Amino acid sequence: MAKKIELLAPAGTYDAFLAAIENGADAVYLGGKLLNARQFAGNFDEEQLEKALDYAHTRDASIFLTMNTLVLDSEMQEAVEYAAKAYEMGVDAFIVQDMGLAANLKKLIPEITLHASTQMTIYSMEGIKALEALGFDRIVLARELNLEEIKRICGQTSLEIEAFVHGALCICVSGQCYMSSMIGGRSGNRGKCAQPCRMPYSIKKDGSDLGSGYLISPKDICYIDHLYELVDGGVTSLKIEGRMKSPEYVASVVGTYRKYLDLVYETKDITDSKIGRHKASQEDRHKLLQSFNRGGFSKGYLLGKTGPEMMAYEKPKNWGTPLGSVVLQDKSANSVLLTLENTLGMGDGIEIWSGSKFQESPGGIITKIVKDKRLVRKAQKGDTVWVSVIKGNVQKGSRVYKTSDKEMLEQAAATYSKGNRKSIIRANFTMKYGQVPVLNLQDAYGNSVSASGEQFPQKAVNKPLTKERILEQLKKMGSTPFDIADINLDIDEDAVIPISELNNIRRSAAEQLEQKRILSFKKEAANFDKRTFNLNSYFPGNVKKINRDKKISAIFYDYPYGMDFKDLDVDRVYLPFTEIMGNEGLKSIHQTEKEVYAYIPAVIRGNYTDILKKNLQKVSEFVDGFLAGSPAAYEIIREKLGNKVPVIGDFTINIINSYSLNKLKELGFTGGTISCELNMPQITQMKYPENFDTELVVYGKVPVMTSEYCPVGGSVGKCEPRKCGNLCKNGVYKLSDRKGAEFLVKSDCIDCRSTIFNSNVLFAPELSEQISKTGIEHIRLSFVDETEKDIRDICSLYGSLLGHDKITPYMEKLIERIKASGFTRGHFQKGV
Repeated sequence: MAKKIELLAPAGTYDAFLAAIENGADAVYLGGKLLNARQFAGNFDEEQLEKALDYAHTRDASIFLTMNTLVLDSEMQEAVEYAAKAYEMGVDAFIVQDMGLAANLKKLIPEITLHASTQMTIYSMEGIKALEALGFDRIVLARELNLEEIKRICGQTSLEIEAFVHGALCICVSGQCYMSSMIGGRSGNRGKCAQPCRMPYSIKKDGSDLGSGYLISPKDICYIDHLYELVDGGVTSLKIEGRMKSPEYVASVVGTYRKYLDLVYETKDITDSKIGRHKASQEDRHKLLQSFNRGGFSKGYLLGKTGPEMMAYEKPKNWGTPLGSVVLQDKSANSVLLTLENTLGMGDGIEIWSGSKFQESPGGIITKIVKDKRLVRKAQKGDTVWVSVIKGNVQKGSRVYKTSDKEMLEQAAATYSKGNRKSIIRANFTMKYGQVPVLNLQDAYGNSVSASGEQFPQKAVNKPLTKERILEQLKKMGSTPFDIADINLDIDEDAVIPISELNNIRRSAAEQLEQKRILSFKKEAANFDKRTFNLNSYFPGNVKKINRDKKISAIFYDYPYGMDFKDLDVDRVYLPFTEIMGNEGLKSIHQTEKEVYAYIPAVIRGNYTDILKKNLQKVSEFVDGFLAGSPAAYEIIREKLGNKVPVIGDFTINIINSYSLNKLKELGFTGGTISCELNMPQITQMKYPENFDTELVVYGKVPVMTSEYCPVGGSVGKCEPRKCGNLCKNGVYKLSDRKGAEFLVKSDCIDCRSTIFNSNVLFAPELSEQISKTGIEHIRLSFVDETEKDIRDICSLYGSLLGHDKITPYMEKLIERIKASGFTRGHFQKGV
């Protein structure tokens, strides 16, 4: 345990920021008004940001600015200028997702500190190496890693490692979720996630309904009992999720984690490590639960995959804590009679789980409690009381939960209502005859200031100024952010000055130190304009290129066994890497002179990585190149096969601007697939690097989620991973939403990882003419559950569309049939 670990807190508002600082956060992450992943949080304007920076820096805390969304070409200059301004203000680090933004920031502001957002899907050393080459200083790991993986990574890299310890858990690996974007137009990669994972679904096998619930809604994580292991493992920063949460939530959660982190360090020098493994008390655990939970907490993936245990199938919102059950309802008085299992006070919020599964539960803020026919302000465990106002239908025996505790909220608010957090400083005070008295203050950052008095000390006639009195006056730092821990006095015997003079010197010194501390965090002005930006962000081939001679590629998420590729109207075929190994069928594809690439998905942690490393050399003998879903997969390919093999980056790398595309080329990719979240004008205006194979998905069911949780094993098998008996291989499983849209679920038996595909196919044949005028080299057709005949027909259709051939009546009927079965134009006509 060398450097003390950082406790990193969220802040969506200025009050939440104060709550974080005053409750012991070492650093706070927050968003400005531009480009952050919580567009619906309050966020900070420039005045608030500067105010927060000055407040934090004078109290030994740091601020990280989230610019963790993807950035369009049209936004890039504004994004860089905004970051430059925030850098000058003193922002300590920038949390970034977009590869192009990171590259431009490093080029234009070399000294800037960059943290790779968890949206960059980093789960291995290979991924970290790729981002290290981009200039990142810290990696926010994917939340799917277990403790051993985190420790291993910390031991193998010099970069700082940040890990989530508390708060909401996405069911999809961060950065790989397109569900909100594809079905509702609100992109998680643009900070506008509509949380479709928190909606109800039913799961179907071969068309038969097997059950329903909030099937892809996980519980929040809580690692409060595992702080020692994370500290001991070498993690740099422990992150609490919650920029959309209230200041009171931030106060309670940060304060609790601060308490137990400090306990870890208090016992860090004790040889017996068990002493440092503090378990949270029942009282503190209750406080965390009362603050927010979804059916309790889970360990997430920290101790390995757990299946249903980590899910909140019944309700996706805050549960609160169990309060009791319903005895009777008096609808005429809007009152309900409850037996209590916990305390209940006026102003508390309750929710009664009554009615059908997916209905809103009756509840509200309690304004009246009657016990034994008497009004009371508080009732205790074991009491039976009438509470009001409760509207709606309530059944006898229904469970009741306390969703908010007024007393606890008031206590939490009190922790940040006054600025009590102080920075420890040292002082020297000199009071000599014939000299004006001088107070020197020094902080831990090397800042030193001195304030002098205006009066010479006199010899005391009656009552000398004692050392104790001088110390008492000088230590009165009041509302300043400082606390003097040590004062050295150098004073002549019996010398005296008025107390008011002593106070003036102290106030002047403290003000000087505060200003000096604030200024020490400000940075040199980056000072660049549009011309400077354009000069520095230029790359060879940075021009629009019209390429009408498009090629067609086809990706098969399942190997199309038995399919004859001879007459398939495509130029390139992508097949799953794990299906290629030892597959004799590849020879026949090669004989058709089509290119064959091995497809490697974005997330391959675990057994898949071992399989990849073991078989790469052999597979490379059968294929023309690779489609890499992540920089991590790319790094493995380059490490094993060198630089000559072609590697195309998949759309899961999230390329939505020209700069990212060019950066991909600089890293050594031979091509890149641009994001499915761009519209036609953005695709058309994108600038394409020379000699770089660019691709665009134009047809198919786009994978909208990749998850370490398997809905089949969890919801149907109701068991932990690897204990379901390969259910996923014995039928076709789909999730069906409230509107009846069905999302195909494909699970693998390699790591029990699941992929959810969009319900409708991406299909916009009428835009083919526009697409043909872009700089795209390949258009991609994606196949996952189509018949062989449909695959052939769709490939032929696009061959005709791109070749400007006449569409036959048969093709017109095919278009009508695809549209009738459910299609989407994706973002081609709207974007994100």
